[in-house]
Amino acid sequence: MSAIPSWRAGFELEVILGDLGEPRFERELRHGDAMDEASPAFCRVFAAKLRERTGRAWSAPSRPPQRPGFYVVPEYGLDPLNWPEDRLAGVELLTPPLPLDEAELVRTELYDAIYEIDGDFNFFDSDHTANCGWHINIDAGDGFQLDPDRFILGVDELLLLANNARLFSRYTALQRHAVGVPLLRHLAHDPTGKFLLGSALGNLLEAHAGRDKGYAANFAKLLKGYVELRHFSAESFFNGPHLIEQLERIPAAFAVWPAHSHPFEQAFRRKFLLLSRWLARARCKLAWDLTQGLVAAEGRVHFAGEPLGHLMANGLVELNLFGHGDYEYIATIRDIVLSDIPEAVALLALDLAELTNLGVRQRASRNKSFQRAVLQLAGQLRKDPGLSSSAQLEELANAEKLRRKMHPQFYAAAGT
Repeated sequence: MSAIPSWRAGFELEVILGDLGEPRFERELRHGDAMDEASPAFCRVFAAKLRERTGRAWSAPSRPPQRPGFYVVPEYGLDPLNWPEDRLAGVELLTPPLPLDEAELVRTELYDAIYEIDGDFNFFDSDHTANCGWHINIDAGDGFQLDPDRFILGVDELLLLANNARLFSRYTALQRHAVGVPLLRHLAHDPTGKFLLGSALGNLLEAHAGRDKGYAANFAKLLKGYVELRHFSAESFFNGPHLIEQLERIPAAFAVWPAHSHPFEQAFRRKFLLLSRWLARARCKLAWDLTQGLVAAEGRVHFAGEPLGHLMANGLVELNLFGHGDYEYIATIRDIVLSDIPEAVALLALDLAELTNLGVRQRASRNKSFQRAVLQLAGQLRKDPGLSSSAQLEELANAEKLRRKMHPQFYAAAGT
């Protein structure tokens, strides 16, 4: 591993556009519906307008691009069914990996160009733009390895997703959901966590880290040398602070050396020991049922004899916790198996408890017994200040200061 990472970021930004000021698209919009898929001609025109305004080599390839570049491509995931009448097509803008300051410059260029070409529709949060994402692909240069366990230990994904209104979506699962089930199962047989000392915890996290596009941090992309971050909303692209500030603690967490990781491992272990004890008390209150449906089995989870959430099982299981309405869900965990349901409920309880402590307003569970148990868990977490998000951020700052103190020659050579 190189001593000093050289961070780069590439963007994938989804936007919903109007007629681009072009008569042919204006006629198409006036006489028809929005495009289910942005046409090649539409993408080419928009790329040409971006090229003219930014001076960069934006293009609209007819096939999926095979190398990094500045591209406009159709975005298939945006549903035009209920768009406003002046919206015609959804596209995705792709950039190559760039040093963070240059990536921020490109962001500013796109901000200005999109406003000039299309107005401010994409600049404000709405029911339509809420479905638009801003994915950031980061790497740290040749020779620097991005270890999933460093991320899992050092990044408060819950806060990051809450700040971007991306909690509990289908493509933004927490890494904690992937590693939490096997970790809680381990602690059921190792109640003091003594077998998670040394390298054991890191090995467990590395082995079970989420590696598909269902996770906000998609570690499958490590095979290509970068991590795809899905935590960010398009609204934060247009209205958020500087890129470095938005990435927040992610590069700092990846850069923590193993020799400096003890405080993060210790806090993570303490948090899960607390959660394991919570689950031991709650397990007897949990029950669930399933009935075979036409496509998949469905059922309910109960807590203390009252409905807690909805189950959908089709090989793997999805659990959604009920809010107060019949179709209102307040938290979701996916890709578990039936025997994981108690651990899954505990992980969602941890999410809700920490959101409470972060001051993030959330809809409450209609199961009063579960809600009380979540508030008790939140109170137990508050008793240990070292488990807070702010304490984690302070430890990251301390680790960075220590790195600079121990190896000033590397930072001087890097000009940082």
